[in-house]
Amino acid sequence: MTKPRILVLFDIDGTLLHTLGAGIRGMNRAFGRLHGRPDALDGVPVAGRTDRSIVTDGFRRIGIEPDADRIQALRDVYVGEIPDELIRVNGTAIGVLPGVERMIDELERSPDVAIGLLTGNFEVVAGIKLDHYGLGRRFVFGGYGDHHFDRRDLLPMAIARARAAGIDASDSRVVLVGDTPLDVDCAHAHGAVAVAVATGNYSIAQLEATGADLVVETLEDARATAEILRASPAGRSPDSD
Repeated sequence: MTKPRILVLFDIDGTLLHTLGAGIRGMNRAFGRLHGRPDALDGVPVAGRTDRSIVTDGFRRIGIEPDADRIQALRDVYVGEIPDELIRVNGTAIGVLPGVERMIDELERSPDVAIGLLTGNFEVVAGIKLDHYGLGRRFVFGGYGDHHFDRRDLLPMAIARARAAGIDASDSRVVLVGDTPLDVDCAHAHGAVAVAVATGNYSIAQLEATGADLVVETLEDARATAEILRASPAGRSPDSD
């Protein structure tokens, strides 16, 4: 079993990819098909939140009890909508954000590093988005937003999934790369390093105010990779108790 010194977890939307809101449009279309309310998510905050929490708020906004069966049914219809939404923004959306592929390439060259995901997306939707932009093969494990409302719960999930994929991260220093204050909060709640990138909805100043360990404009900034590669173990990882 591989034992990396550093475990790097990437958020997707606003960090790896920019899809011009394809996900939320796909969710709203699913609400429209199932419940006649294609506006269910209008005004619902989404940045940094899990899909389960977003969908739950959408149901409550339109006066429907968000039980497990309804959430699963909504997710299943959403899965059918998201590919068309991604196709619609081809040539318009940025897609893979600046510096992402180069950073992944550099991290993959280091024998001390393992990379994965920490994303609020439903797992199958995360795969569809990454595959659409050619990044799917780069990630074999992650923490996803299918069953959790709180983003903090995704980090222990990602570590457990790493172990299931043959990566023993029990003594690894964890670095979380994301674009929202909730990414920074998740990292610091578990004693991880937070690298924040201003390619989403938050400015450099707003991200600096969160206390992130490093804030960069884009992942083209070489300081981001350097911060990750110099991270060192600092005690046990969050799931080692």
